[in-house]
Amino acid sequence: MLKGCQKRMIFVRDTGSELFDEAYFILKRDIPYDESLEDDIVRTATAIINQNPFPKSPKRVKKNCKALFCFLLGLIIGIAGMGVFSLIF
Repeated sequence: MLKGCQKRMIFVRDTGSELFDEAYFILKRDIPYDESLEDDIVRTATAIINQNPFPKSPKRVKKNCKALFCFLLGLIIGIAGMGVFSLIF
């Protein structure tokens, strides 16, 4: 149990995002809270929610294609090996 601590937190429900249902934002202690900052804080929180945290980079796509190619090549070599083995024995 925490005593004597104050957490200033913003809770956003029904974010409208495909990825997040709810979001919690904890404000820094060293920044004085002012009612005039509330709109900026909410606007920043909404912008963070709407960002895509999982962009699909070209490196990732290239890596996935390479893995698929290696899998298929191994499968073909395995099938060919089984065919040769069954012809010999």
